[in-house]
Amino acid sequence: MPSDDVAEFGGWPQPPKWVWAVAGVAAVAVLAGVAVAHIGPRHAAASSQVRATRALARGPAARWPAAAGACGWPVYLPQIHLARGYAGVRGRVLVGGVGLRQVTLGRAMSKLPGLPDHGRLVTKLVAGPDAVYAAGLPCSSPSPSLRVYRIAAGTAHRLRVTVDDVLGGPYHAWAVNYRARHTVLTPLAGGPVISLEPGSTPFADTAAGLLVVVHHDPLDLPDTLELVDPHTGALLRRFTGATPLGAAGHVVWVSLPDCGPLLTHSRCTLESIDLATGRPAARFKMPAGRIPISDAVFNNGGTEAAFLLARASQDPRYTTGWPYPPADVVVLHLRTGSLDIVPGLELPPATWAGLAFDTTGRWLLTTVSQGGRGELLVWRQGMPGPALVATLPGPLVTAPPLLPTLSS
Repeated sequence: MPSDDVAEFGGWPQPPKWVWAVAGVAAVAVLAGVAVAHIGPRHAAASSQVRATRALARGPAARWPAAAGACGWPVYLPQIHLARGYAGVRGRVLVGGVGLRQVTLGRAMSKLPGLPDHGRLVTKLVAGPDAVYAAGLPCSSPSPSLRVYRIAAGTAHRLRVTVDDVLGGPYHAWAVNYRARHTVLTPLAGGPVISLEPGSTPFADTAAGLLVVVHHDPLDLPDTLELVDPHTGALLRRFTGATPLGAAGHVVWVSLPDCGPLLTHSRCTLESIDLATGRPAARFKMPAGRIPISDAVFNNGGTEAAFLLARASQDPRYTTGWPYPPADVVVLHLRTGSLDIVPGLELPPATWAGLAFDTTGRWLLTTVSQGGRGELLVWRQGMPGPALVATLPGPLVTAPPLLPTLSS
């Protein structure tokens, strides 16, 4: 039976992460497999506001270094100071972008057959309980619909479905389609289809159920986070005033309403919520003026989380013309609350990085786009900067997605 339990966390002053994305290249939303149809008037209004404020960032700073990317779009280049070397990293990772590659860390890279790489970018990789799925678009696509491939026996096999997004997790893998009247989730491995209310965006597949963000049309209503039954779509629990960052096991990590707008001096609070009880379990404060701007990824033990953290001020050397600061890759140690900022890596405003931990949980893997190519980097605590593991084929727009795989 659905529960009426509501966990109240106050208002929602922090704009959703799409506001940050709108400030960058508009095509990235399509190429990342994010559906446009379900976004609604709030996103369109935000886009107009961002365009109107673009001139605010003008000043004596030089233009941020950029290079030509895929689909005719320019790419702002991350500022990287590489470490001289690394040792001890092991395992394999799937990397998207131009086609699909399997990288044996520290050794070799090979292309997986079955997925075309001419004019098509793999923009999302998800793991389900029984398979890995890849999704992507050609630059010439007139719609944001994605083709989906199932990875089995080292080969990509195209599924006869066209979707707006894909969602994976330890219990289910979903094809997601956004309709005017509802959001439809179809299990990629077969099973009952469920429908959610319009404006719903599936966020994470967890042991407690399916986490969904519900976007409301009126401008004065905050979005809500809901836990629903993955078999029926029935509401199990609702959380208000909590922006989800990531989920692992029975826990979801959220940012609270004190995570205000960018370029302010407020201190953002992150909190973990036990999905079984709806009660907060732990709370951490970010440095003053610094706000998470990406989803978080977790290591296998659930003891560390990595995400992008916006800086408290703009880089005085460079400007992109947008009134937003650059960002760092950070690792939050969930047992102690200590925060590591990956040195030697600065991401331009509205630029993303692919993030994942290796299977040991000791190494953080990061992908970045350099326009004409991509780079796969590794870092662990104590290193003076990230180390380059592999150069990835391009051209690219955004950072290629990546997904650790079992060594076998």
